[in-house]
Amino acid sequence: MIVLAAVAIMLASLAGAVFAWRTLGEWLSTRLRYLIALAAGVFVIVIYNLLAEMLHEGVSSLVVGAFILGAVLLELVTRLLPKDGHHHHGLHPEHPHHAIDARRMLLGDAVHNIHDGITLVPAFLVSPVVGFGTAAGIFLHEIVQEISEFFVLREAGYSPKKALTWNFIVSATILLGVGLSVTLVSVEGLGLALIAFSAGGFSYILVRDLLPSIVGHARAEQRPLSYAVTFVVGLVLMASVSFLVPHEFEPDEEYLLPEGFGIAAHMQ
Repeated sequence: MIVLAAVAIMLASLAGAVFAWRTLGEWLSTRLRYLIALAAGVFVIVIYNLLAEMLHEGVSSLVVGAFILGAVLLELVTRLLPKDGHHHHGLHPEHPHHAIDARRMLLGDAVHNIHDGITLVPAFLVSPVVGFGTAAGIFLHEIVQEISEFFVLREAGYSPKKALTWNFIVSATILLGVGLSVTLVSVEGLGLALIAFSAGGFSYILVRDLLPSIVGHARAEQRPLSYAVTFVVGLVLMASVSFLVPHEFEPDEEYLLPEGFGIAAHMQ
């Protein structure tokens, strides 16, 4: 499930291809930013579930440190990127970009994708519902981000094919994060720390990235109600799934989860 979710997120890197069709691109450009509001609503419930798991298992200095680290690493990644390059969330960058900007953006995005892979694993270990909700939120966020990065690469001189190819290659680094996280989960005592790391990372994305973007676009377009409704739709959809769909499942004996952690803890 984790690998399938990671591969689905990787496919978001090809989203820029739809703008090869002018009519479709123009239709989407006026609606693209609403995906950010939808993703923000989903992430609110995802963060709630991760924090609830942290409190259920017990908070320690290691857990608090992991939560802070999850946010700090993303801030460091942001500093690798060209100014505003990671937070355009739109189709028209406000300033020109050059080859060095493109390389810095790709490097920063690779580290960011590794971070996404690390956070995806503990979300699935909390429950499949939280895992797929997390994957959905990341996917929505990545679509907007990858389209923005596609245009940055195009402005830096990349051909459409080369820009899409590099976006896809860089997006594959999420699998490195998944592999690293799966390895760390097997180490005793690190499971809960990874959940905290995931919660910290998504809290940073919500507060530092998504919410400012939503508020900014809502003010610029004078459509606060439309963005608010979209945010609430994402929140209600994820909350409904969390409430209606069982969070536990019968484990396959061949693939046991770490004892006393996440789903395993709720089934004891």
